[in-house]
Amino acid sequence: MSLPDDPNNIWKPGIFTDFPIADYFADPCPAPSLTQSIAKILIEKSPLHAWYAHPRLNPDWFPDDNTKYDVGNIAHNLLLGRGKAITVVPDAEDWRSKAAQQARAAAAAEGKLAVLGKHYAKAQRMMVAARAQLDLRGLHSMFIDTMGDAEVVLAWQEGDIWLRQMVDWLTPDRATFVDYKTTDMSVAAHGLGRMMVNAGWPIQAAMARRGLNALDPLGYRRRYLFVVQETEQPYCLQVVEMSEGAMTMGGKMLDMAMTIWRHCMVTDRWPGYPPEIVTPEYPGWAESAWLEREVKDAARERMPNDNIMAG
Repeated sequence: MSLPDDPNNIWKPGIFTDFPIADYFADPCPAPSLTQSIAKILIEKSPLHAWYAHPRLNPDWFPDDNTKYDVGNIAHNLLLGRGKAITVVPDAEDWRSKAAQQARAAAAAEGKLAVLGKHYAKAQRMMVAARAQLDLRGLHSMFIDTMGDAEVVLAWQEGDIWLRQMVDWLTPDRATFVDYKTTDMSVAAHGLGRMMVNAGWPIQAAMARRGLNALDPLGYRRRYLFVVQETEQPYCLQVVEMSEGAMTMGGKMLDMAMTIWRHCMVTDRWPGYPPEIVTPEYPGWAESAWLEREVKDAARERMPNDNIMAG
């Protein structure tokens, strides 16, 4: 349990700046707390999956250090000015050599993230491109340390459960929430709706709204923005604002996740998928594709075959 004299623990609800990143991800609340990422797992998979993903519930939990996230982590660090300390390994092409692996292990032992020089250089180019594109949109102050706070921790209690969230960037009046995302997919406008749903942005924004309203209620509407940037040249980005409809849907999903979480915490039961045999519906898109193929094949059979010579 968190103690009042431990600066790396949270013992009462609040909004915290400059909170140690590693301690946040280890869950510093008085009891295991619900995050937006755990909420997504609860409604997309099962409570058992959520238990395995939680640092305070699973005794064998360890942070995901998959190198595929390195470029995004570096770009996040450079743009926001906060994040895990980075050690650049300039001469390694990949992590297969013994020397590179030793450098990564040594950095991890110091609580740092070792990254390849080429990935660091790419993230630097991404940051330059991001700043130019934000300025083009008139968002000159976004992610500037003197104009807001980066990686702000929200922690609050609702009834008998604790919730926490880290906000990438929050304006001083706490009226604008901004989260920075990177992706190897296109961020063209026509695909953002699908990306928004698949990545769970509405749940994330809904949890931020819930926490901010509990800890710092305002008399006017907040804005919830996501800055999403491609990791390949020309490193284009989009600034996405959550609509009220998206926020409503996110709130509904968060309510369900909180209900499941509360029940599991009280009963200490974390079931996986239901044991019944399931009969999924055949997807409409797959049925349409097959029917279209049948029509095309039937039409093809009615056409003369030029490869068959007349007798």
